[in-house]
Amino acid sequence: MKNLDRILRQLIAQACNHPPLSLERRQKLSEIHLLVMKSGKLWKEYTSYYNDALQEMWEYCCGHPEEYDPTIKGVITWLDDELKKRLRRFRDAGYRQQKRQITGLSTEEGKTIDPVDRVAAAPDLQPVMKIWQKTLDWVKKDPDGVLRQTCFRKRPEINAQVLIERRLPPDQPWKTIAAEFKLTPPEAKDLPKFYNRKCLPLLRKFGVCEGYIEDSKTGSSKSTTKPQPRKKES
Repeated sequence: MKNLDRILRQLIAQACNHPPLSLERRQKLSEIHLLVMKSGKLWKEYTSYYNDALQEMWEYCCGHPEEYDPTIKGVITWLDDELKKRLRRFRDAGYRQQKRQITGLSTEEGKTIDPVDRVAAAPDLQPVMKIWQKTLDWVKKDPDGVLRQTCFRKRPEINAQVLIERRLPPDQPWKTIAAEFKLTPPEAKDLPKFYNRKCLPLLRKFGVCEGYIEDSKTGSSKSTTKPQPRKKES
């Protein structure tokens, strides 16, 4: 449990270091979601509204990771507290519905409008999971073959496809990867550098092409025009 909490704290800190709409932030949040749900440590209730409350909790916490204070509580406790808040709200739904009807807004036709209907919907966690799945599919298929061709120290079995797949959420530690391929200490030290220098640019390029992240050079999320070939000088 302590090891899980340590990993989750690190992931939240890493997520907060990236812009809200960046691919890197979404990947960290997706990894947090996967690890927590896999652990089975979250508060559970056998109620008809539990899954709705759980979804709302994830939407809020993934949208506001900066609100987590590691000096006050562990990550699971923070998530549990937010989940229990939403469960209480669902339990009080009947009372709140009655109150909304009393204080409802009246239209010119005399109809009553539920104020809740005027509130914008919270961001959905599903797009984050879809981005993660689509990215993983791209890595596995490697349609252009560029990932398999980008190799570490002329070792074809250690290529960008292999490394990116292992570093996508839930990512494997570099020590584990180094042990898997029986790297020497100098090789193990250089592997993360190779990943940052050669593999991440390919991942970023995919994110830009799919519109997941903005192009740092143009400021746009996806190019809509193809570059024109240069004319040869006579």
